[in-house]
Amino acid sequence: MTFCLHKWGVGSREWGMGNWEIWWMNESLRWMNESLGWMNESLGWMNESLRWMNESLGWMNESLRWMNESLRWMNESLRWMNESLRWMNESLRWMNESLRWMNESLRWMNESLSQCFNF
Repeated sequence: MTFCLHKWGVGSREWGMGNWEIWWMNESLRWMNESLGWMNESLGWMNESLRWMNESLGWMNESLRWMNESLRWMNESLRWMNESLRWMNESLRWMNESLRWMNESLRWMNESLSQCFNF
């Protein structure tokens, strides 16, 4: 910003700024101060918003950590359930095999008994 010097200055000095220039400079400084106040206010709100965003992200991170932990335990439980079902299936297979042998034995016993009593 440039200021012109002329003979109608303020005070007893021969050269200086006129009343108009002083008023204009004062008005400009007032508006600059007002603008800086609004900028400061805006930065305060931005800072507050960022603080809340950071807080929210912290809680989201904590929630995701617990969800991950829960999923890890669910996965472990499902792994053990799968292992149990595999052993149950194996047991049922052996039980089925045993029943087949029992059935075969009963058939042979029946065959033998019918030979004994067949006159």
